[in-house]
Amino acid sequence: MDKFLTIPEELYLLTVNEKTGRRAFLKSKKFDILLSAAILMDLALQNRIDTDIDHIIPDRMEPTGDVLLDSALQLIRETPEQQKISWWLLTLSEKAVRYREMLVAGLVEKGLLRMEQEHVFLGFTTKKYPILIQDQEIIEVKSRIKALIFNNDIPEFRDMVIISIAWYGGLFDLFINESQIRQYQARIEQLARMDMIGQAVSKSMHKLTHSILLSIAAKEILGIKTPEEKLEELVEELKALMHIVNDADLPEWVQKGTDQYRKTLDYITKTGTNEIVFNTKTGQYGLKVSAFQKLTF
Repeated sequence: MDKFLTIPEELYLLTVNEKTGRRAFLKSKKFDILLSAAILMDLALQNRIDTDIDHIIPDRMEPTGDVLLDSALQLIRETPEQQKISWWLLTLSEKAVRYREMLVAGLVEKGLLRMEQEHVFLGFTTKKYPILIQDQEIIEVKSRIKALIFNNDIPEFRDMVIISIAWYGGLFDLFINESQIRQYQARIEQLARMDMIGQAVSKSMHKLTHSILLSIAAKEILGIKTPEEKLEELVEELKALMHIVNDADLPEWVQKGTDQYRKTLDYITKTGTNEIVFNTKTGQYGLKVSAFQKLTF
């Protein structure tokens, strides 16, 4: 039975805060790479492409019936030579603005998102998706993934893919708190490693994130933002993570008009990234180390 949602769609829903409607990684190039990975993994699960350690290998080229997936599939079909996974992650990320539009349009059509004055909000409030095919309820992605982490059930292969993207992409803190991540880390890693496709793509994500700041070509593809724009993205992510609606409720280190905000901006200017953390006890800044950067492949 075909699934009601694609992997890219469920990845997108992982980033939406159900209370505020805010989306973490709203304009983040990191999410663009993860979205590209989700597209490739979904195409692999539908036997449209295959992978070896480094390359994407075209397989069946008939359309999937999904607008976003078929757009990427057509690009793969029209590329004459096999390319590395990292090449495809970057190439698909170039089209991320259009892909996000396709995602939102599809989710609105399916009744899972609603648009209000150009803002996106979840269109459902229960732990199950509405209007499901063949009258079978499908648990929404955050509840489903948490349940799999907290018990010993063996997930469907599709859910292994989502767990792999979420873990290697550092998305677990969007729906599981830090203490739970530490408590269940072995279980999460076990499930993430069960997906061989995910490991191949995630290895390329790992290498790519290490080279982004060093590679001029990658910077040109991913785009260069001002420190102010990077800090604005960070603020949007924190609002989504911390269920914050009003700017006045933000932590001082990202609240405009404070001395600490200026120090945060200076640190982003110095490091060139908004992937930062601030220790309120020591007053020290540091760089984030995402889950997949801690792992060896």
